[in-house]
Amino acid sequence: MHLSNVSTNATPAQGSLVSQHRRRVFPWLPFKIAYPAVALVCLIQWGGPSLWARVDLFSGCYLLIRGLRVLRSVLRPSRKHDSSEFRKERWGSTAAPGWVNWALALTLADLAVYLDYGHWHLAPGLKRPYMQALGLLLYLVAALWMWWTKRFLSTAFADNRVQPTLIQSGPFRHVRHPYYAGALLEKTAAALVFASVLGWLLILPWSFLLLRQTRLEELHLHALFGREYKAYAQQTARLVPGVY
Repeated sequence: MHLSNVSTNATPAQGSLVSQHRRRVFPWLPFKIAYPAVALVCLIQWGGPSLWARVDLFSGCYLLIRGLRVLRSVLRPSRKHDSSEFRKERWGSTAAPGWVNWALALTLADLAVYLDYGHWHLAPGLKRPYMQALGLLLYLVAALWMWWTKRFLSTAFADNRVQPTLIQSGPFRHVRHPYYAGALLEKTAAALVFASVLGWLLILPWSFLLLRQTRLEELHLHALFGREYKAYAQQTARLVPGVY
């Protein structure tokens, strides 16, 4: 998303009404904490001579970087007082209701990549150390890019009483959807690090979902900002600077 927070100048009565009608949201933080642990379990060689044979330099560093990102989420959790409408706008669900559920399903499907690296080895020819090293580097770049993007989003959503504004600085100066661009880079990095044909195959549904999300969000942003967003879109790429 490119928005700052949507205006919520509600009266006290309206505010209490909003709080009563908040929907239960998915417990993302516990999920983020549990996911790397489950991924690690998928790598463990339970019946082999060494439990940790597949937790090597590449998979271990990948999980370490992911764990550090989770730690940051634990130390800086999102605010709990935001209304459901606020959360929907921030996470793009206003433009595409239910898309987060598909993203969750694909995230769970990604666990097959760890199982492939730990046990199945469906395409052993893909395991090349120099390609895994490249994947690890790409994952680090993606993690830093996502951190940069979240930093600008957090600043934009810092005050839920301000009017909507269009973010055009930071990573948004280069692409209109930096978060989704980073997500696709992450998926490519995982396919390389874990040398998994399943990782490459899963890039297809992820690409379809995220490209659909960018299209729907842009329709939403055009409706909100009109000519301002049209001018911004003419000056920036959608996902890849200078390409797309």
